[in-house]
Amino acid sequence: MKKNAVLFFFKSLLKSILVIVSILAVGVISYKVSYQYLSKQLEAGKLDVQEKELESILDQAKTDEISKNLIYVVNDKQKITHMMLEICNTKTNNMDYITIPTNADYTIPAKMYQKLCVVDEEISQIVRLSKLRRYFSDLEDTEAYGYAELIMEKLLKTDISYFTVISQEIYDLHYQEQKMTTQYTKVLDGSAQSASASPSPSEKAQQYNSSVTMKVTVLSDSFTNQLKDIAGDETKIMAYIKDQYNQDGIQSNLTVYNKIGYIESYLKMDTSLYHYWALPGEYNGKLFAVDTASAAKFISDIENVTEAYTTPQSEEKAVPAKKQVSSKGKKIIILNGSKISGLAAAKQKTLVDAGYTVPKVGDYTQEVLTRTKIIVSKKKWGADLTTYFKDPQLVVGQTPDGYDIEIILGTVDAN
Repeated sequence: MKKNAVLFFFKSLLKSILVIVSILAVGVISYKVSYQYLSKQLEAGKLDVQEKELESILDQAKTDEISKNLIYVVNDKQKITHMMLEICNTKTNNMDYITIPTNADYTIPAKMYQKLCVVDEEISQIVRLSKLRRYFSDLEDTEAYGYAELIMEKLLKTDISYFTVISQEIYDLHYQEQKMTTQYTKVLDGSAQSASASPSPSEKAQQYNSSVTMKVTVLSDSFTNQLKDIAGDETKIMAYIKDQYNQDGIQSNLTVYNKIGYIESYLKMDTSLYHYWALPGEYNGKLFAVDTASAAKFISDIENVTEAYTTPQSEEKAVPAKKQVSSKGKKIIILNGSKISGLAAAKQKTLVDAGYTVPKVGDYTQEVLTRTKIIVSKKKWGADLTTYFKDPQLVVGQTPDGYDIEIILGTVDAN
């Protein structure tokens, strides 16, 4: 009896050992097979172990000190008719809108395209921005616009905080279009210097001034007046945000609660100081080609503005750098907006020595400027004057009687 019990024990132990060995063997074989497969995928460039998975990105709507809200305008046929990047700076309380033409094509990077094919195998690698929603027609709106946002991040080379979708009807009520020219720094060969920096002679070949003219989306007069009516009133602004986000035709991946997190900045913002821009690029027939490197720098420069806007942009239109007309022979007045004694006289001498006509200097009493402003009464004027100042603002506007060009000096030109 005892002998049988011992025999039974050893048989059971042997079976257990065999089971454990079999499990270990299966695990080792599975590991080797998986490792070899993944290694081949990685070597073939079909596996990206560094880039985050798409699914983990879609829920990253967030509130930032400088938030970037991608606004889609969509009609009832799921066509994106307009697109804007709204940049809200809670440090300066500036609000900027960059119009993104939807008649632009973009080639999705290969690794991203492989992943998007898993989401929708019908998507093409070259996408038209106006069709971004249609490419993900089988998905819910939140996911579809989330993937579209991911594509736009790659195109613009910037992180986007969240997106908002509005209907064509709401767009027609709240916005209008205005033809504007935006001047920007053209970036070449991967150069991405700050526009405020003074490039060395060897660096100047890497970038130059350029411009783009297009119809830019701006707030309508009626919508501007509506926002002015609630300006400075926290209760009204909170109610407005709740009403806007809960109405039909508007959706966002940012919650109403998080949107209200910007209430302090909204209280301080002046709608008359909102700035509107065109996206760097150029038209080729009916299609728009985005200048991705220059666009990335342009967006970065807006984010890095450290001072609040103090003057309206409504009458300011950037002057195309390529269409320069000599300012020599034009009557120029220089006003000292820096409060630094002797600066206007010094700049007057510099320009007179260079052949310009500067019969008068004076003081600018409204405010202290940091950045010099060159105001010309006609387009194409003043571009040649920009070389005498550090990153001046060149705009078309009203000049004092008897003068063609007005220069208001900022503190940056005292250094």
